[in-house]
Amino acid sequence: MVCPHCGTENREEAKFCAQCGAQLVAELEEVERQETEATPKELESVEAEVVAEVPTVEETKPPEPLPEGALLFQRRYEILSFVGTRNGLNEYEAIETEPRKRCPVCQTLNASDSNFCEQCGHDLADADLETLKVRLLEAKSPESLQPYWELAKKGLHHQAILAPLAAFTDAPYDERAYAALPTVTGSPMREVEPEDAATAIAWAHLLADAFAHLAENEFGLKESLELAVIFTDKGEPFVTAEAISLEPCDWQEVKRELVDKLKSWLESTQSGEWSERATAALLQATDWREAAKALQRLLELMQAPPAMRVEFTAATDVGQRREHNEDSYLTMHFERCHLDKIESLTILAVADGMGGHAAGEVASKLCLQTFASHLLTAIQDWLNFSEPDWQEALKAAFVEANRQVFAEAQAMRNNMGTTLTAAVLCGNKVVFANVGDSRGYLLQSGKLTQITKDHSLVQQYVDAGLLTPEQARWHPQRNIITQAIGIEPTVQVDTFEVILQRGDLVLLCSDGLVDMIDDSEIERVLLSETNLSAAVQTLIRLANEAGGDDNITVIVAKAM
Repeated sequence: MVCPHCGTENREEAKFCAQCGAQLVAELEEVERQETEATPKELESVEAEVVAEVPTVEETKPPEPLPEGALLFQRRYEILSFVGTRNGLNEYEAIETEPRKRCPVCQTLNASDSNFCEQCGHDLADADLETLKVRLLEAKSPESLQPYWELAKKGLHHQAILAPLAAFTDAPYDERAYAALPTVTGSPMREVEPEDAATAIAWAHLLADAFAHLAENEFGLKESLELAVIFTDKGEPFVTAEAISLEPCDWQEVKRELVDKLKSWLESTQSGEWSERATAALLQATDWREAAKALQRLLELMQAPPAMRVEFTAATDVGQRREHNEDSYLTMHFERCHLDKIESLTILAVADGMGGHAAGEVASKLCLQTFASHLLTAIQDWLNFSEPDWQEALKAAFVEANRQVFAEAQAMRNNMGTTLTAAVLCGNKVVFANVGDSRGYLLQSGKLTQITKDHSLVQQYVDAGLLTPEQARWHPQRNIITQAIGIEPTVQVDTFEVILQRGDLVLLCSDGLVDMIDDSEIERVLLSETNLSAAVQTLIRLANEAGGDDNITVIVAKAM
């Protein structure tokens, strides 16, 4: 595939240009669309050819073996030794004559001159070079090497799938067909046991992710789970190419097999608590991609430091110039305890209403009511020891809040709307989400950092290099926001995830605080006031002393 941006020739199945890193997915989808639009007449012709070309006994007999040192596929592969003949195919041990760059993120092997990973687009500047040993399978025609050729054409790159590296024809003496596969030795799944619960869940996560990759590309398994997977001496699970079917399979049966195997693994490590959570994560997932994400979140939870407790306080003030307070805030805190292990979930939100009296306050109130209501399912999952995807849960709650506030504004025939900024503190992470210019900050290692990004006109000027952040603070158009809840039928939600450390502070506030006092003053107060309630009241007092031009709402939470 030729990159439309830099003109580099890439492999047909590449998703990113190896030279410039540009995404090639759209171009690939167009090629695939054109390939599938064959006319019925063309399809009949192909069908007739397949029927007519039934191979004879002579045609299915493997060709004479090649000698050591033979070079194939434009000298890419050098044969080291002839292994033998099996199932009508010659097998060789060979090496690639040019080393490859292994992507440190997705483990895809790229050409040695690649600048970016063709699978995930990651920069390969620091990637290791590897000289790869391969298995070369040889036959007289490509038909004898199905499904290896189909797998190679699809480019099923995945760190847990032993998919073919290449499929090609060459004519060392006469024309022959080849499939090159990675050389991996290992043990069958039934002979492998994990050292601990984290290893078992990591194995299940890798396999679920591999199955998602296969299912999304309309492949299946033609073997049972235990026959389809091998483990290397390093404890890495791989789905073998021989076990992959060109047709979708009953993935529900595969899921049941993985659930049983994961339960067995975890019981062998005497991890009853994690067995219950992990099997529930698998069973409740609607597809393999969701299952992989759920297991990844569970693995992060297992590897996190001991659960942190959260202390928080919140306050709001009308300010010095407004008659009514159109700000609203929400705090929710939950704890769960099992086997003497206490874990907490804290949800914080600030909404700054707009649209005038009896409109802005209605918008901010309705927004938080809807937001909280829509999060209840995720909260219930967490209380049941499942691990929700908080970024997705927050986005969905924001979208529903926008829908209901917009509908109410249309019914009341006014232009009411509201900002919304929220944070979920769970385990050792905080997840922020925002629409508008209310903000979320993190005070970590003595430094205050704004995590959310304002949806405002002056922020766009800052992004474009037209204003500095300090100039933006005093710009006459600083109160013009480019997105809010309830103004348009749809809304784009930004989310951010940060790892917490003990002693960190999370701050949510409306613009009534940050328009009056700058970040350095906020940082000074949070560092000097050890009492959270006193810190919140001090910030509100300073904002009022600076003019109090707007309503002021502040929430501060501390990880302990």
